[in-house]
Amino acid sequence: MESASQAEPLKAPAPEPEELKALVLSVIQGEQDYQVLLNMLEPVTLGVQGLQGDTALTLALLLEEVEQQAELNDQLYALVKDEGAPALALTESGVILAQNPAAQNLFGTSKGEGIARLGVSAQDFRDFQQRIFQYEGPSLLRTFPPLSDPPCDDNTLPLIFIGLYNGEHQTFLLRAVECQWSDSIDKALEDIFQLTDAERDILACLAQGMNSEQISHKRSRAVGTVRQQIKSLLGKMGASSQVQAVALASAIGSQSYAQQSSHSAPQAALSGYPLELGELMRGQRRVGWRRYGANGGKPVLLHGSYFGAGEFPQDREWATRHGLDVIVPERLGYGRSQPPGKGEDILATQVEDCLAVLDALNIPRVYLASHDSGFMYALALANRHPERASGILAMSPSAPFQDKDSLDYLPRQHRVFMWAARHAFWSVRLLIRLGMVQMRKLGPERWMEAVFEGVPHDLEVLQAPSCRQGTLGTYGFNLNQVGKGYELDLEVSMARDWAPLVRQAEVPVCGLVGGKNMATPPNFVRSLQALNPGIVLKEISEAGQTLCLTHTDHCFRLLAECVDGSLEQEHWLLTGGEGLV
Repeated sequence: MESASQAEPLKAPAPEPEELKALVLSVIQGEQDYQVLLNMLEPVTLGVQGLQGDTALTLALLLEEVEQQAELNDQLYALVKDEGAPALALTESGVILAQNPAAQNLFGTSKGEGIARLGVSAQDFRDFQQRIFQYEGPSLLRTFPPLSDPPCDDNTLPLIFIGLYNGEHQTFLLRAVECQWSDSIDKALEDIFQLTDAERDILACLAQGMNSEQISHKRSRAVGTVRQQIKSLLGKMGASSQVQAVALASAIGSQSYAQQSSHSAPQAALSGYPLELGELMRGQRRVGWRRYGANGGKPVLLHGSYFGAGEFPQDREWATRHGLDVIVPERLGYGRSQPPGKGEDILATQVEDCLAVLDALNIPRVYLASHDSGFMYALALANRHPERASGILAMSPSAPFQDKDSLDYLPRQHRVFMWAARHAFWSVRLLIRLGMVQMRKLGPERWMEAVFEGVPHDLEVLQAPSCRQGTLGTYGFNLNQVGKGYELDLEVSMARDWAPLVRQAEVPVCGLVGGKNMATPPNFVRSLQALNPGIVLKEISEAGQTLCLTHTDHCFRLLAECVDGSLEQEHWLLTGGEGLV
């Protein structure tokens, strides 16, 4: 590889600090595209000099501001995607910052409109704020959604919101107090309290803050009839007042909603071959894991990449066909596995997480598979606990970067991140945060454009209809911890020398390399064999970084042979990758 000292000199001036600051803030606020920032930083990554001192200082000082704005973006994004009860985010002046679909449908409002559209007066909003600030806790705000056929003012139906204040971002987050329960809970109310259909509906109306007159209008019944039904349901429930009945109804509704939300199945588990999700606690940390294929078959532990965690149906299908029981501990910072504590070693934590998952599933020994940067973690597990690992099949493996290695061959986005990890690791977090804004801007159907910008072969693979289910599933998997997993991967791969892991590997290691892989091309990956001649590599010329998706059957067939011990490495070396496909 060409050394950094041989690279062409810087051909474009480094960005001016004020220009860079304005651009970063416009990107994090969604006003400009992330690619504009990459264009500005690219000349620095191609030159022999780093960022100028004042430019680097500008970026460093921006980090906290970007983190705060990104945190707000995360909250607003989660709110907008919330499919539950109506929810809103308001500024201190009562302007709508964000709303979920239920609130938008209910009020017909748009971002930027004021509280008057919610049926809230300026004085009511001031009183709501005063209660929060004075008592330092949540408060209630009564709204009046518009009706297609509005009744008289006395019968206008209110909707109560409970609101909290976020002092760091000066915003109010509100969620409607609604009483929603499943059919099974509804049947329980009927069986236990002998409530009629009408009484159960009235109970829900009471929980929403309606009085007898408003319920009368909603149900098109006489007020006297409604009052008699309220009296009847209070007697059946043993409640001395409407307050007690409402408290019970609200508790039932919120509990059933929380249970429904926390146990929702991923899209991948709803069709075709199943994907099992599990988690365990290791100390104070949560560790998530996935399982697919032939449960109880030949055990394989997969260190998956951001597109290799079982979301793609072809993975689950071919694992099952080849009799492989694939266990995927979610890597640190991805999915549900929480990052290690301050000062804890990343590789050691990941290894112990894997062992904890295997022990929980009563699996003593496995064959290891890996995608992309997962190769580092597979090596660490095999080296530290050879009694638990039989060998490694690495798909699209990377190799250790040396200080002398040029990054010029990499696609622009990869090069910017690698350069930042090598020369100014503190800036990685800033770039990742800005990248998350871009991914969310593109949405679940197009998020891969932000990751595979400048890599047309792999982008085309992920945009294929056959991969749609997987790309949708991995969208949430990657954004769940706002890019923390990628930051940890860069810290392991770029900020430390992991070449000793390669040299010390004593278990059999086979690698599949895509000839069209622009991020870790074959010539670069072959440096693994210079570190450890026992490593066997084979190239599939028409594949890229996504070879585990384009050649799924081949990968799992080869993995099954590795697990069985029937792979003849000498034959594999002679035939070449194309001969195996």
